[in-house]
Amino acid sequence: MIQRFLLHVKNSIWLTPSFYCLFSIILAIGVITIDTTFYKDIENVLPDFFVTSVDLAQTILGVIAGSLLTMTTITFSTIMVVLTTYSSQFSPRTLRNFVTNKITMRVLGVFMGGFVYSIFSLLFMKSTIDHPVISSGVGVVFALVCLAFFAYFIHHVATSIQVSNLIEQLTKDVLEIVRAKIELVDQKKNVTIEKGNYQEPSDRKKRSEIHSKKYGYLQLLDYNELLRLTTEQDHTIIIKQKIGQFITQKVSIFTVYHQEEKITTDYQTIITVGSERTTMQDEEFALKKIVEITLRAISPGINDPNTAIDCIHHLGFALGEVSKLDGTLLIYHDQKGNERVIVPQKTFEEILYSTFYQIIHYGREDISVIIAIFEALMILVENNQKQIKQTVWGFSHYILEGVDFNLLKQLDQKILQEKLTKLKKLCEQE
Repeated sequence: MIQRFLLHVKNSIWLTPSFYCLFSIILAIGVITIDTTFYKDIENVLPDFFVTSVDLAQTILGVIAGSLLTMTTITFSTIMVVLTTYSSQFSPRTLRNFVTNKITMRVLGVFMGGFVYSIFSLLFMKSTIDHPVISSGVGVVFALVCLAFFAYFIHHVATSIQVSNLIEQLTKDVLEIVRAKIELVDQKKNVTIEKGNYQEPSDRKKRSEIHSKKYGYLQLLDYNELLRLTTEQDHTIIIKQKIGQFITQKVSIFTVYHQEEKITTDYQTIITVGSERTTMQDEEFALKKIVEITLRAISPGINDPNTAIDCIHHLGFALGEVSKLDGTLLIYHDQKGNERVIVPQKTFEEILYSTFYQIIHYGREDISVIIAIFEALMILVENNQKQIKQTVWGFSHYILEGVDFNLLKQLDQKILQEKLTKLKKLCEQE
């Protein structure tokens, strides 16, 4: 349930601005209440510079409201420019990385909150008040906070629009997803990682297939809730579809093994299907974003091979972490040690191919891209398992099949051969 809530929060881009607006309304009502009802109780503790007359307060709040509305408009325009850059230069799939960024939404929320506070304060402020008020003082403080956020937002935009920072963040997303699965095994005794294929439980003769009620991308499965339900009902579940896969109502998401004639448990509550993929549990989608930036960089319209090389190196590093889950089974046990939820992971060979095959196809005539791929493979196999090294070495032959050596200059052939030799030595090391 927590993961589903977090996914909802990530997808609800207006949640943070709405919170700040609500907070501003409550603050405005509280300050006006103090001005109209409790001012006599606090006037002795307030500094003189913090309070103003009603007429001056209305003027100050009006100026602040207009200024903040202008700042909000500028901020929104800046966001649109950045989104256009992300879509055209990087990838449409990376738009959400900026839009849902907590800093972006927080800045927009603070500006909107300051405007809402000023408007509500003006609405409730009555000309019949015959003593100084603090609404304008609070408004000035709010305006200074907004100004500080605006300066920070400009810095944030200048940083976010740099492709190197975006690549770094996407790489961290991959590492966090994989390490979260590994840490789950280290921290919880009821979760294990095992090799090999899973055998169907022999003590449960009945089986039922669970389908989604709608089509789309499988975004999330709540494994903790699955474990709780299967333990209560004495069921065993084998997940059949991978996170990020496009499914329809005809596709079975997982198989339930049970003893009763018909299962009554509603497993639909733990399935989240949406119109687009997310990176909550899908490390392959995070890799795909880096791949798309790479493809844009090597396209004739942009022609930025150095960005592509940087992306490829990060892919090699990230794949080194992903390889730890090579075709394993993530198994959730109940307190008695019974296997309840079995989650097969993709083989490393599948992920390696899906990561590089487009880059190899579109970059086969660029020797710098081919060399960068071999460098990434060397980063990948460094201190890795023997099985992974064998997979990578076999994949290197696939890369060479797409390279026309007749088009390469002699020095290019020499450099490429050196990279291949280094990769072979690394793959042969025990």
